[in-house]
Formats: sequence, C-alpha cells, structure tokens
Amino acid sequence: MSFPSDFETENTVENASLPVVESTLRGQGPDHPNVCCQGWTRFGFPLAGLLMVVAIGTAAYFAGRSHTAETKLSSMDLPLLHANAAVTSEKFSCATGTISEEADGLFVLDHNSGLLQCSVIYPRLGRFMGLFTVNVGEALGTGGKGGSFLLLTGRADFPRASNNPVATTVVYVMDTSTGNYASYYVPFNRQAMTAGRTQQGLITLISTGSANPVIDRDTLR
Repeated sequence: MSFPSDFETENTVENASLPVVESTLRGQGPDHPNVCCQGWTRFGFPLAGLLMVVAIGTAAYFAGRSHTAETKLSSMDLPLLHANAAVTSEKFSCATGTISEEADGLFVLDHNSGLLQCSVIYPRLGRFMGLFTVNVGEALGTGGKGGSFLLLTGRADFPRASNNPVATTVVYVMDTSTGNYASYYVPFNRQAMTAGRTQQGLITLISTGSANPVIDRDTLR
C-alpha cells in the first residue's frame, strides 16, 4: 500500500512544529548543580566562626574579672572571725568555744546532774585529748539537784602564765528557775597539745551573779 507524497511532508511539518519538553528541570541535573544551600555555604560558616570568636572573648573577659576580684580579696587584711554556737534541749545544753588557735572546745551540760564537761580535740591527732569538768550545782545553788539551764560561751583576754594556762573562752551557765548564773574558764595548756599530751582538769569558777537581784530600797533613798 502506498501513500501520497504530500502526506509524509505534512506529517513531518506537524512533528517539527510541536514543542520539545526538556527531560531535566532548570537548576538540576549534571549540568546545573543544586543551589539550595549555596547561600548557607557562603554566609553561614563565616557567621558561625564570628560567633565562636565572640563567645571565646566573652568567656576570657569574665574569667579575667573573676581572677582580679579573687586577687583583691586575698590581698585585703580581713579580720579573723570566731563563731560560737549553742543549743539547748530538755536534758542537755551544748555550746562551742575557742580554746586555742587550732581548736574549739565542746561544752556539754547535763541538766539532771549539773555536770559541765569541756572536750577538746587535737587536730593533729584527730582525737579528743583534753577533758575538763565541773559541777555547776554548787555555784548556782541548786543543791546538787537537776534544773533547767542555759549555756553560752564568750571571749576574754585573761592574763596567762606558764603555771596558769588559760583558754580565751568564758562559759556562762544560768539556772532559769532561779535566775542565778555563773561564769567559768578552762585551764587549757597549749604546750601540752603541741606535745600531744592528754589533759584533764577542773573548769575554774570566775564569778557568780543573779538576774533577779534583791533591791534594797534603803540604799536608793
């Protein structure tokens, strides 16, 4: 079967006039690399580097200021503070007081017996090596019976001698039922602590008083 020659010519012209669709999209394919991340590559890495430099500089600045503040505090001649504490319960009263430059004393008062004890720890040995005691009943007039007490500590610069060692702490004991109070000091020997020798002795009475004094009206006239 044969076709007229003009049919082939018309078919060729129609095919030539049709648009050709490209198989690859613009911006993709081997001839057009992906450009979606070109902006981040161009600006992101320099920005990240700049932020890192700023962070390191800020940390170094504040570290320098902290070191300067610590240096100023260490160069200041600040006074040495001595902090004492005291607590009281139904059966016992406890307090701490400075015994020497190296250690405090632990004062414990038994309300039932009136026995006051001071235990001193030797820091170099890590043990309690000093023990001083006294019964506060006689000074407070409790007659050896129990009572309700308050226990506090303070400081005093007593004159010292080799034959009369004295700690810098004053112990105050009050009988809350009568208002009578007494003060004591501890005959602590610093040389014995340096030598590591055990110490035992009596807590020495200094003075007594009363929070409810009897007023003599005749002397006020």
